[in-house]
Parts: sequence; C-alpha cells; structure tokens
Amino acid sequence: MHRHQTPLRGVKATPKAKPGDPSYGPVNHAYAGKTGHIHEVVEIDGRQLAKVGFDDRKIVYYLLDDLELDATAKRGTFHDKD
Repeated sequence: MHRHQTPLRGVKATPKAKPGDPSYGPVNHAYAGKTGHIHEVVEIDGRQLAKVGFDDRKIVYYLLDDLELDATAKRGTFHDKD
C-alpha cells in the first residue's frame, strides 16, 4: 500500500545517492548531483520516495532523505514549462 503526497511539488531538489546503497541503481547514480524538481512524494512501506523530474524529462525516484531541497527557488516541474 502506498500514499501520495504533493505539498513538495515543484520544490527544487538535488539528489545525493549514497554509493553502494542497494536502494539505488545506475540511473540514480547518473542523475545524482543534478538539479531537478519534485513531482510528488510517495510513501511505501514507511519509506518516503520522491519522484524527481529533470530537464531532459527523465523521472527518477530517490529517498526523500537523500535530497537536498531548495524551497526558496521558484517552484515548477517540466510540465510547467512552455
């Protein structure tokens, strides 16, 4: 069972995937350090995963705790761009 949460939608996020963490694969590590925006947060089995969208329209999931958030930046996702 999972629950969707959207209060962080559009918040600027930079993932910091931990090397060797079995939660992350090659795609997670490829996007680590790049800036994207949160589309939503999903809770699965008590873990909060953020769905992060990047400018190339790629969506990658990260543990919410592994994101550096910048709530002061202009909010938006690639869906909001012209």
